[in-house]
Amino acid sequence: MASLSFTKIFILFLITLLFSISNADPSPPYKLIDKVCNKLQDIDDCFQFLESDDKSKFAENITILTTIAVDQTTKHANATRNIFRELKTGSPGVLKSLKDCIHSYSHVISNLKIRMFEEICSLIANDIQVAVDKVKHRQMIVDSNGAHGSFITTLNNVILDLCKLCELLANLMCNLKLKTKVMTL
Repeated sequence: MASLSFTKIFILFLITLLFSISNADPSPPYKLIDKVCNKLQDIDDCFQFLESDDKSKFAENITILTTIAVDQTTKHANATRNIFRELKTGSPGVLKSLKDCIHSYSHVISNLKIRMFEEICSLIANDIQVAVDKVKHRQMIVDSNGAHGSFITTLNNVILDLCKLCELLANLMCNLKLKTKVMTL
């Protein structure tokens, strides 16, 4: 009788233990995003952008967040380029700017995709910086064509902000890797 009681208690203990383990949350969602975005100037934009991807919910390191940001920025740049391709009417300044932007956005997308294959952190940041420079240069051309303030400027500014966020994340990632490397020496 005593052994049966012990068995029941032991089984009850195991069930309780398993239930508490299954309900344990290893870390609160978006913990890393909270930590990273609070280091940046545009906190709200950072949160909104990174939280739009489900993989970021329990991201464990800055490399994952940087990859998510670059993937999302590449998608936005591709969608923007497609919008530019579809437009066939507008003022001469807008039409000339669209043609220039389509070509430039192909380079921006290429630079962001190249980033995915870089192994050296400084090259990652460089590829993203090249994308930022291309968007800035393209906006200068849009302005010189007399299309400043058009929808092109708005779309360029969105991509520019996303590229800058990628650049900031890449720099944070590189700084962390550098600190880790120095600490292991």
